[in-house]
Amino acid sequence: MKKILKYHLNIFILIISLSTLNYAFSVDFYCLYGLRTVNNSDIKNIYGNGQVYYPTAWVDLWKGLSIGVGYEGGYSRDGHIGIYEEFTNLKIQGIEAFAGYQLNLKGISLFAKGGYGIYYYKQFIDNPELPFKINEKKGTFIVGGGFKLFPIRNLFIVAEFKYVPLKVKPVEDEIDLGGIRVLGGIGFRI
Repeated sequence: MKKILKYHLNIFILIISLSTLNYAFSVDFYCLYGLRTVNNSDIKNIYGNGQVYYPTAWVDLWKGLSIGVGYEGGYSRDGHIGIYEEFTNLKIQGIEAFAGYQLNLKGISLFAKGGYGIYYYKQFIDNPELPFKINEKKGTFIVGGGFKLFPIRNLFIVAEFKYVPLKVKPVEDEIDLGGIRVLGGIGFRI
């Protein structure tokens, strides 16, 4: 996890460095917050849907063709499981890299993106006789879209709709931890 965070931090520093060279591209930084759903009905009944935050760097390279990186965190839900209602916790977080197209119009930008994310999921079940822990990761494709509304020159309000399929097999059965994200936030363009 530390290597991946260090890698993305280096990409972030490179983006900032290149943006100061006055090339014909723009860089958007924004932070989103919103709803994350879970596809699997059993998992949803135990933990429920939750909220996530999503800081992102997006580089518009040439005529709307763009690349970016983002981090999804914040989904940590508690519940009770089994006939003895044992305490359990599920955490999911991920790092994403994506490419997309951004249609820049006067005062608004519409975008669509697709990419790849690595998601880390941790589950803990507090069974007094046999505590159960899972700490795994899984890569998957992502797809999303949305808009950026510019009320003033370089400050924008952003809304994003994203789908992440995330089927994992921590033990014997496959579980679908994927779902929809409906996010909103604020950002700035340099």
